[in-house]
Amino acid sequence: MRPLQQPAGQCPFEACLSNRSLAKLWAWLTRVSKPGEGWKRRHRCRVCGRTFTPATGAVYARLRRSKSDFDRAAEMQSEGMTKAAIARVLHVAPSAVSRWLAKAGAHARAFHRKHAQMPDPIEFQLDELSCKGTGPARNAWAFSGVEVWSRLWVSLKVGNRTLRNTLHFVRQLKGVLGRLGGPVIVTTDGFKYYEPAMKRVFRGAPIVYVQVDNTYRRSGIVRSDATLIMGTAKLYQKAAERSEDSKRPNTSYVERMNLHKRMCCSMLRRRPPRACS
Repeated sequence: MRPLQQPAGQCPFEACLSNRSLAKLWAWLTRVSKPGEGWKRRHRCRVCGRTFTPATGAVYARLRRSKSDFDRAAEMQSEGMTKAAIARVLHVAPSAVSRWLAKAGAHARAFHRKHAQMPDPIEFQLDELSCKGTGPARNAWAFSGVEVWSRLWVSLKVGNRTLRNTLHFVRQLKGVLGRLGGPVIVTTDGFKYYEPAMKRVFRGAPIVYVQVDNTYRRSGIVRSDATLIMGTAKLYQKAAERSEDSKRPNTSYVERMNLHKRMCCSMLRRRPPRACS
């Protein structure tokens, strides 16, 4: 069939030289093997010669099942269903469900690394959430960071509450920072490994690090004490003037995000104690 010339675009394969300079693509109309799916358009890169479809590089590429089944598998996993149960519902092999979930996680991480960038951050809040897993993940925690002004979930680390995992989590936070237009406030709770990790990763950076110690009584906060760990009081005052949300140091925004995660994921919800028989 005669090729159709397409507008300039980029090849989805990272090793192709056309990613450095836009190259024109050629396209063919091809018939798929499965009945009922009709015609699909394939493109051929004039630089590397490889062919691809619009789905190449996406999470649905080479799926061999409908997109709705893939989405349902991810939703059922978030609701706490096991891989074997998902496979029985969708009539697929458990190994296929494992590949789908691993693929979805890899694409989510790649999307986050590419798009979760803060050109001029103002305030970050960090916190940990107990996952209450089983087996090796019995003591797992989810470290989360949120940029307060944009409400962007910028970093995540799942693991034990160790210095190594805390360092990895704080380095993730540093990786999303762009050009700093002024001092940035970072607020955490009193977890003991935050201070050495922050001092090691953000040495020499215009970061104002504050630890907040909350006193709870009857499921409510009755007192909140803030301690300035990094930076000076003058630098903190300058950073607080840029903030439009927090009048005083707090971790309320990241704690609200943790509550939302508990409500959306059944594996993070707090179970009531079982009734005695």
